[in-house]
Amino acid sequence: MNLSAKLDRLRGEDNGGHMHPPAKMPARALADRVKPASPRSPRTADLARALDAELLDEGVLVCRRQYMLPTDGVADIDLSALPEVHALSAPDWLYIDTETTGLSGGTGNLAFMIGVARLLDFERVEVCQYVLGGFSAEPAMLRALLEWVGPRSVPVSYNGKCFDLPILATRLALNRIDADLESMHQLDLMYGVRRAFRRYWPDCRLQTVERRLLGQHRIDDLPGAQAPAAWQDWLRSGATAAMRRVLAHNFQDLVSLVLLHRRLLDLYAGGGDSAGDRAAIGRAWLKAGRPELARRVWEEAGEKLDADGVLQLAALYRRQGEWARAEALWVRLHAAGNTSAALALSKYHEHRRRDYRRALEYVESCEAIERAPRSVRLHGKIDGAAQLSLWQPATPLSRQKG
Repeated sequence: MNLSAKLDRLRGEDNGGHMHPPAKMPARALADRVKPASPRSPRTADLARALDAELLDEGVLVCRRQYMLPTDGVADIDLSALPEVHALSAPDWLYIDTETTGLSGGTGNLAFMIGVARLLDFERVEVCQYVLGGFSAEPAMLRALLEWVGPRSVPVSYNGKCFDLPILATRLALNRIDADLESMHQLDLMYGVRRAFRRYWPDCRLQTVERRLLGQHRIDDLPGAQAPAAWQDWLRSGATAAMRRVLAHNFQDLVSLVLLHRRLLDLYAGGGDSAGDRAAIGRAWLKAGRPELARRVWEEAGEKLDADGVLQLAALYRRQGEWARAEALWVRLHAAGNTSAALALSKYHEHRRRDYRRALEYVESCEAIERAPRSVRLHGKIDGAAQLSLWQPATPLSRQKG
């Protein structure tokens, strides 16, 4: 059959111009043409079995499970009691952690595993982990993630503000999926940890936090830096052993996020026995517009509060008009040789008490840059006060009646 005859046959005409019904196509072949073939390759099915995961039609693997939290006798916790999120109304906490093909940003880096978790109640966590079954399945996995996102969702992460969320936002844009994750209010727990412990710990990596703050030690954990190689190895050879460890690593990250969120609540409320930087925690509450919480953190720290924190507590007393409390703290610090306290006492006696001689005594303990100009000014005030007393008019005597 020549080309012209083939075209006529497709149009339903024979050489004589008569119409004929087109050749009937088998139903299965027609369905294969209309509906894209499912990406359920044997290799992807093997991975689903190895991970005990469900394989979606779009080529995305999903692992669902629940985790029981230690209740510690607490039936209700205000998870908003942190400086970054204290003003939010009824937030929907969405814990999120990703495993990516690289450890840096950029358009070439994609998430091959996205783990999300949500609290069902005060003791149960629902965990869902999506695994990419191939590059073509990325849009489906991103859409599955967005099903978890609602108008009150607040992503909770560890370094997610600079890493996980920007990567997901980039991949959404590249796949032309309309979603603005980065504009959402976020809670990155890493900032709260750094604020409290960077002065005391060698680093603030999540596993350091688990050991030092949560009392957890991972066993046979796959380092996050090896996760990209595990997925690439599966793509090349179909090896699933390392991918099982990646899934376990991601699951533990999500559980640690939930536990760390709770642990920070206690620390930022001023309680707990951790040697965190209470001065920095109080400053965070002060910056968030909650001076009463800053005061509570600093006061409950007691002897654990360092000199910087004591100075800030004294400054708060001063702003609230509690001068006696402020003076007591300054005197205590000055006795320990604190020059900032000496300066505060000098200002207090000069401007509040108008006791220039006492103010001058404290000037001698100030830093040199403050000592000279303040000393000159106070000497001038002392001399001026002395001259003024000499020129006070005498009280006139009443005339006696003659």
